[in-house]
Amino acid sequence: MHPNFKILSKESKADLKARIAESIAAEKQRAKRKKIRMLSWSAAAVFCILLGLVVTFEQEPEAITISPIEQFANGSKTDNSFEKSNQVKLVLANEEAVTIGDSTTITYNASGDKVNVNNKQINQKNALGPQYNTVLVPYGKRAHLSLADGTLVWLNSGSKLIYPTAFNTKSREVFLEGEGIFDVAHNPAKPFFVRAENNYSVRVLGTLFNVSCYPTDKKVSAALLRGKIKVGYTKKGLFANDTLQEVLTPGMIASLDKKNGTIKTIVQDVEPLFSWRKGYYEFSKEKLPSVLDKLTRYYNVSFVMSKGINEKETYSGAFKLNDDLDKVVKTLEATTGLTLAYDEQTRKITIN
Repeated sequence: MHPNFKILSKESKADLKARIAESIAAEKQRAKRKKIRMLSWSAAAVFCILLGLVVTFEQEPEAITISPIEQFANGSKTDNSFEKSNQVKLVLANEEAVTIGDSTTITYNASGDKVNVNNKQINQKNALGPQYNTVLVPYGKRAHLSLADGTLVWLNSGSKLIYPTAFNTKSREVFLEGEGIFDVAHNPAKPFFVRAENNYSVRVLGTLFNVSCYPTDKKVSAALLRGKIKVGYTKKGLFANDTLQEVLTPGMIASLDKKNGTIKTIVQDVEPLFSWRKGYYEFSKEKLPSVLDKLTRYYNVSFVMSKGINEKETYSGAFKLNDDLDKVVKTLEATTGLTLAYDEQTRKITIN
């Protein structure tokens, strides 16, 4: 039986209408409260997830591992005055400085407690922890070392090498600033690492290679002549650290762009990069600023280029590193076709 709304009184109709409106309003209110609860639950879930992430990263941070030798290097920062010095210096673990004569090889015995330099033997006290020596090579000079494990190192002008007197830990590590050539003694039980600034490292897998990591250069590079190496760069991130790695085979160069934090590898003739250890500087298809930067370090001079010189032009040639500057100027003129003027008092060479 259906209700007959026509026979309802005005009061009944008004009451029914009010109850219907109240029911609709109540339903809307219930729907609104349900929606608010759902949003609250969702927000709480997201907050818990984010809180879980924060707790995870706080409890288990992926920090860059800093080796003891890197900690020592960071804590023993020296100014760059050694670059303009006249002599190579060996700084012992007790901070005693020894001036190294020209054409002298710094040689360590296997235990690292004796070092031969300037045809004399220096005794170093053994200690429980690692002891680090430092070689400082000024502009215009080079140095040669034989480390305790038999590894041979050639250091180029304007370079600094920090190394342990003996390799008593699970790995062999040295810290380089500048340029060095390494002929690493084979020992698969103790990997050899060359550490450098900018979280750059070279892991040696038995080899002869060159590393260039001058602080003022825009790039850090490693070139492989013989054997195998792995270069690595640890890039800091917001929540984690990303490690870029490249394995090099002979004839490869890996360059780290300091600004962009990227590693690029190329294949080319790497022999010229090793020429300075034999007493001459050979360059092939290099831009003039790069050539001048190296000559600045080799000969402890400064260059001034006049405006209008094409800095992108490439050149090839060679210099004997024991030549006097007059010969260097003449060789550079013949190589570039430019005019050079050398001021002996200021050791400044102007290129026109």
